[in-house]
Amino acid sequence: MPSCITWETNGTQALTDDFKNMLMNRGVWNIPIFFSVSPKLWSVAGEKREKAIKPELVQEYNWMASHANHLTKSPHGQLKFVMGPKKEQWEEMEEVLAMFRKVGVAWPVYVMPVGATVEEQEASAGEVAEIAFKRGYNVSGRLHCYLFGNAIGT
Repeated sequence: MPSCITWETNGTQALTDDFKNMLMNRGVWNIPIFFSVSPKLWSVAGEKREKAIKPELVQEYNWMASHANHLTKSPHGQLKFVMGPKKEQWEEMEEVLAMFRKVGVAWPVYVMPVGATVEEQEASAGEVAEIAFKRGYNVSGRLHCYLFGNAIGT
């Protein structure tokens, strides 16, 4: 993908009118925009679904990015899930993923091993990657945890 501006979000906040206007009228920095959305799952992070899963908001992110990037054919976002190896976590992720697909968010899916420290991630990373590959998902590390541990603000 060519250079782009990426917004990292959990996908729970509506885009403001000012932000949408800025995206559509970028002038000299008219490069592609990209949303990296990491919904938090109850079975992994303890976030209640009604608070943490907002497909209709991510649908708007997708619409804004596709219209702001009207000259590019590349994806306008990705969904990233922090996962452990437990069956119920994967079942929940696929239920949530179906909710995003239902509203037209067909972005690629990346799976990252759960853990705020290197040691916690390494405990399940291989198993999580194997499950992800078997189900057809991409795998990524949680680089900020490797670099900064569990520091607030990273």
